[in-house]
Amino acid sequence: MGFSTILHRFVKSAPLSVMTQVSLEFLFNDKRINAIFKDASQHQYSRHLLFSTCTDVLVQVTLFGCSSINAAFKRDRAAVPVSVVSLYKKLQGVETTVCQSLVQQIADDAAGLIRHLQTVRAEPIVGYRLRIADGNVLRRSERRLAELRGTDIAALPGRTVALYEYATNLVSRLVISEDAETSERKLMVELLPHLQEGDLFMGDSSFATMDFFRALSERKAAFLIRHHGLLRLTPVTERRSCGRCKTGKVHEQQVRLPDGQQWRAIIVVRDKPLAKGGHEVTLLTSVPSGKAKAARLAKLYLQRWTIEEAFRQLTQYLSCEVCTLGYPKAALLAFGLAVTAFNCLACVQAALTQVHGRKQVEDLSVFYMGQEIKRTFEGMHIAVPAKEWQPYGKMSADQLAKILCQIAKHVHWPRYEKAKRGPKKSQKTSARKKSYHMSTVRILEKRERKPKPR
Repeated sequence: MGFSTILHRFVKSAPLSVMTQVSLEFLFNDKRINAIFKDASQHQYSRHLLFSTCTDVLVQVTLFGCSSINAAFKRDRAAVPVSVVSLYKKLQGVETTVCQSLVQQIADDAAGLIRHLQTVRAEPIVGYRLRIADGNVLRRSERRLAELRGTDIAALPGRTVALYEYATNLVSRLVISEDAETSERKLMVELLPHLQEGDLFMGDSSFATMDFFRALSERKAAFLIRHHGLLRLTPVTERRSCGRCKTGKVHEQQVRLPDGQQWRAIIVVRDKPLAKGGHEVTLLTSVPSGKAKAARLAKLYLQRWTIEEAFRQLTQYLSCEVCTLGYPKAALLAFGLAVTAFNCLACVQAALTQVHGRKQVEDLSVFYMGQEIKRTFEGMHIAVPAKEWQPYGKMSADQLAKILCQIAKHVHWPRYEKAKRGPKKSQKTSARKKSYHMSTVRILEKRERKPKPR
């Protein structure tokens, strides 16, 4: 497919920006976005303001660097058929089921595109599909609600648990709670329908419960989960040495849980002490020793940083936590859209991998990538008419994969390489004024219960 003269200039000078916009047109097709809203929404409806218009405004904040919803609204005032107050009210009422469905369906489309690009990573343990889970509490919002003004309350808009696919580098599922004080253990039950036979679930100690282990076993899914100190373990066999991993010596033994379940325990005796003291880290797993040795699983657990790195990129390079959104539903929708933007960038990275190789892409700086996208967004949308982007939203995954690879050939790699630096030095942190954390939804519930003046 040929490019117009103006678009070809952007392809040569800012190829990553063009690849991102092309991927967004494919994944955020208005018809698909509105269909997701119609299927998942239980109470809200669209009359004058379409859900796709709301997401277009939010994506400008989460991906393209607009400072606030109001700034994005003013930029695209002609495309939004309602007032900014009505826009905020719409965002404040979007249900969490819509947000979860949006992340899931766009992630499925992105996975199909990555498979057409033929850049799916090999699974680290043969015969298992690695899934990594992690929880996240959204950062406190600004004190815009009347109940927060003049207080030290740090209002938290919500909590999420994300499921990351190692093979495709996508956050494929998101479980959401408006109550930031909800335990991850309550949310993890909602992850179970997304796990199936042959999956290898990896998570931290929050997921280490007897019920969760049993539920995974019933679904014939394996697990590698860090032991929680409150879960009592009874040794069944003697501890035996199994070599070393990067952080220390590895040992293994069979253990029994209080309800009778027996699993492999992999104990890593660290060379350096943990932040909270002690030297031992215990991992519980259902993966047979014939499938993976203890040292291999200990090494694999260190790759939990991949989802933590994803959250870091969402926070630092994408505006996943819009602090000006005080209402939980609006803040959680912004976070969900930032997750889909992250998945969009994963498609761009997959196309780069196909053209330049995986080793080269590992040196790609997401920071410099994000900087280019934000820097060229405004000019590119002024110079290139909207109708020129529309055909990309109607393409098949195979057609779009070829377009992305065609654009990826123009990337001038030195512009996006990570900066090399030495090891970090430990620094003393000064004492900070502590705030009282509280879930925003609980503050709003108090407002509802407060008697209205007569």
